[in-house]
Amino acid sequence: MAKKGLVYLMNEKPKRNEDFIIRKIYRFVPEFTNVITTIIELEIYPNNICVLSFYEHNKGTDKTKYKLRSNIGAGHIKAIFKACLDAYYELNKDYALIFSAANDIGKIEEDNSRYSAYLLFLSYYFNNYEDYDRQGSIALNTFMLYHRSFQYKEEADLFYKEFEERVKQNIYNVDDECDKA
Repeated sequence: MAKKGLVYLMNEKPKRNEDFIIRKIYRFVPEFTNVITTIIELEIYPNNICVLSFYEHNKGTDKTKYKLRSNIGAGHIKAIFKACLDAYYELNKDYALIFSAANDIGKIEEDNSRYSAYLLFLSYYFNNYEDYDRQGSIALNTFMLYHRSFQYKEEADLFYKEFEERVKQNIYNVDDECDKA
């Protein structure tokens, strides 16, 4: 039986056409059930930028895994979100945090329910949320936040603009290799 809670698995180096420095991969199994295992990925980029994503282990393909929903309750979802934040906080540095709330397969929605849930969760559980500058796109379901004292603000803003462009291209290009930005 897999150890429950958040477990660091490994660092993954970039493959061709990937521009992150390292991808930190975690496994999460909630304490109250072992039905669903979630994989959490933190892609670390230059200038202390972190892109967060997660998906259900062994569900979907590389192209669809971020878009598939699991049939789980609100408590389980909250536990996954908390595990994502715990993984982010393990970085022990000041990082800009970026995520994209993927649309369901076959749907393109502005302000999808995932995006709304992430924003609500962050507003309640992100440490010192009010001390962070935030920007996002409801149309693209992307969001970034960094501390007001973050030393790489300009670089993070530029990265986020490019990130939004990749998300936009992925939404409208069904032939992409992956549904993640």
